[in-house]
Amino acid sequence: RAVIFALNGKVLQKCFGKTGSPAVNFKEWYLNIDNTISDALISFAKDVEIVKIAIGASGISAISNTNYFEEYFAKKYHTTCLITSDTKASLYAILTKDEHKGMVVISGTGVAIYGINNDKECLIGGWGHLLRERGSAYAIVHDFCVKIIDKWEENKPLNNLEKAFLANYQINNIRDFNHLFYQHSKDEIAKLSIFFKTEASKNNHQAILLLKKQGEKLAKQTIDLMHHLALDDNTIIGLSGGFIEHDGKFIIDGFKAYIKKHNIILKYAKKVDALYGLYNYIK
Repeated sequence: RAVIFALNGKVLQKCFGKTGSPAVNFKEWYLNIDNTISDALISFAKDVEIVKIAIGASGISAISNTNYFEEYFAKKYHTTCLITSDTKASLYAILTKDEHKGMVVISGTGVAIYGINNDKECLIGGWGHLLRERGSAYAIVHDFCVKIIDKWEENKPLNNLEKAFLANYQINNIRDFNHLFYQHSKDEIAKLSIFFKTEASKNNHQAILLLKKQGEKLAKQTIDLMHHLALDDNTIIGLSGGFIEHDGKFIIDGFKAYIKKHNIILKYAKKVDALYGLYNYIK
């Protein structure tokens, strides 16, 4: 998403484009962002002076140095450019001017849990699906399919939810998992997680439990982050990302129950929007 902000924070124009994540499209991520910025300016159809550009990119850790890309945008748009992570942008969306500590949990196709405590910062997760992700839309599908494979190889019976998953996606042969995972992108695999939310909405207790488990995994990582940063009770936290925000009630329930079980009190932000976080970050 690209947004043109007025200096006072008013949104003048929004535009949507292709992925801006180097972890998804390493060669064209910044060109996709550039095209989306250009589309926003064209759609606005008024002359503007660009004071500053800020980019919050998912998977930015795939880039060893952002200087080249910051210079690319600075030269093209005759301004200064800051490139940071989408996690930092999301955190700044929930911090007030006087707050210097907080956390944000981002669970979409992947997972990143980021926090600051004054001048100290830490990221938990964000490893990408080739290393490890817990509590993401991709991970729930991947781990569920691996469990089915394990059961088949051990000649153990599948439960009703596992059988329903195979039937829903017309997987008739266990070897079809090879085609599913090696011929489809991470995003495409992650979209299959809608199955669990659909089943949970039908009061399928197996699906509800599985979604709550994802919330618990996110909560466990959040507690790890608190230990790293020595954060105490009443720290503000934002829960965001498509996996949480789109029909994520049971994920959030599992998260909050795990936090409460460990006698931790957190302040939950009502909404997290990384674009507004970028505006705050610039200021």
